[in-house]
Amino acid sequence: MGHSTNHPPVPLRGWSAGRRRGGTTLPEISDVDVDDPAEVAAAVEAATRALVITLGRAEEEVLPRVSVSQLRALLIISREAPANLNRLAEELGAIPSSASRLCDRLVAAGLVTRRTGSVDRREVELRVSADGQRLVDRLREARVAELAAVLATMPPDGQRALLVGLREFQRAADRLDVATGGAPVGATEPTGGSAASPAVSPAAGHDVA
Repeated sequence: MGHSTNHPPVPLRGWSAGRRRGGTTLPEISDVDVDDPAEVAAAVEAATRALVITLGRAEEEVLPRVSVSQLRALLIISREAPANLNRLAEELGAIPSSASRLCDRLVAAGLVTRRTGSVDRREVELRVSADGQRLVDRLREARVAELAAVLATMPPDGQRALLVGLREFQRAADRLDVATGGAPVGATEPTGGSAASPAVSPAAGHDVA
């Protein structure tokens, strides 16, 4: 999927200009004290802003139709196939009644189907509809297109280093999440929230829109 006419092929010039005007600059790797977790985390946060912006640009393709919370729910339901309401609420960090209302909106929009569980009739099975899957596919294609435009400007060694680093980060996050009783991070789909900032997951037990 190509870029829309509203997006330039490399959509990060504004972010770079903001850094030159006095925003946070990326530290040199040699200047980062790898024995200081807080310093490493701050350097990673600064380095990943462009990635967050790039993914957020892709989400602009679908966010006019669904909210950030609805998009997160749709991605979870698409991955689980079928999902049940309790599992969805757990991954969203929401109470079941809030997750149920969120599903009501997705069902009304024609993006999700809901029926009595085939194994346990006390459960509700949630699946993405054909229209919902098209929206999910559209998002993934937009993400790939946005990332590819930036990666094309990087040398092969840089691309490989980025992939190795991201994989190591995912493995570490999965180990931490499993150790604390959560679902592996690698099993979830990120949502950027907006081109300017990452989405903030609702705290456990909170409402979602």
